[in-house]
Amino acid sequence: MASTVLVCDAVDEVAYLQYHLLREAADLVVDVTSDPFQAVESAARSRPDVVTVDLGLEGLGGAELVRRVCASTPGTRVIARSSTRDATVVAEVLAAGAAGYVLRDDGPDALLAAIRAALTGAVVLSPVVASGFGAEVGRAVLDEQRLRAELDELKSSVTQGTSAKADFLANISHELRTPVTVAKGIAYVLRNPAVPEDEREQFLGQLQASLDKLMGIVDEIITIAELERGTFALDVTPIDLAPLIRHAVDEVARDYPQTPIDAVVPEELRAVADGPRIGGVVRELLDNACRYSPNGRGVELAARMLDEGVVVSVTDHGDGLDRAIATKAFEQPFSTGEATLRKEKAGVGVGLHLARQIVWEHGGVMWSDPLPGGGTRISFCVPIAEGERLAVPPVDAA
Repeated sequence: MASTVLVCDAVDEVAYLQYHLLREAADLVVDVTSDPFQAVESAARSRPDVVTVDLGLEGLGGAELVRRVCASTPGTRVIARSSTRDATVVAEVLAAGAAGYVLRDDGPDALLAAIRAALTGAVVLSPVVASGFGAEVGRAVLDEQRLRAELDELKSSVTQGTSAKADFLANISHELRTPVTVAKGIAYVLRNPAVPEDEREQFLGQLQASLDKLMGIVDEIITIAELERGTFALDVTPIDLAPLIRHAVDEVARDYPQTPIDAVVPEELRAVADGPRIGGVVRELLDNACRYSPNGRGVELAARMLDEGVVVSVTDHGDGLDRAIATKAFEQPFSTGEATLRKEKAGVGVGLHLARQIVWEHGGVMWSDPLPGGGTRISFCVPIAEGERLAVPPVDAA
């Protein structure tokens, strides 16, 4: 039984294609039209085995023409004929239901070959189209894999952000409870006029310390928010950091009288920095080291001038900071490295993260070295000239 073919093509092509197909394929019954709307109606009425359509016809063309033909006669194989090699167009036409895509430049023989293949159930692409389309599909697959990896990373980031938020809320409630409770108790006691003056002064000192702690927590949270919004600004000037570092050592030593601090600071450390901010970084590192050092074990601070800038290192001899916890503390605010409900050390967890961010804003770097004998050394380097950006030192960043 002869196979039926409906050819829908441009006026200047349709007669030639009909002649060629009848001459080269006597077993085919060929009908032709140059009107795409008529082609859809004719296909629905006669249900040919194959319909070939020119995608460039006026009024109705492209993937829409293929879609309508396929809808009008579902069992018919549709072959698209076009002048474009655009992989996007090819994909749209194939998605619309086409069983083949050949180029006009390939000539009538290619169209006949596509018809023969379509009758066997195959899908045919012009060799040139197949090459470009295959390359595009390959790129699409790679893009899909990349996007999937980015999506997984984003999901992980969102999960970590949610976890960090929960940790923050737990930590902040834990840390605020103590000074607030102390302040409320002291305020209650001070209402009693019978409290001796010397005790009143002592209570007022404790109240001031509690309020200072509350203000410190609030200031840290505000600074983190400014960094995340991009509104954080440094007051950078040429400055001698040595007096600021020595002052930070003295302040922390008063808070931890049972933990000796061995500080080696040169007479002068010239840099371009925001002095109070760098002083705060040094206090944070020293406070962290003293909190995690066993009683009687000392903490060392070493400051020195290198070609790259001013380097400050703080070493403790505690249990050592786990590599994963150190990385998390550097990269995520409100990470303390301890379960909130069993915390033994104070702190809301913004310290290391905030310190590292402040150093980074200076154009410097901060890194951590676990010590073989136990303990951790955390160091940072700030430039000696404004605007310099340093390379990360060749050490483990955890």
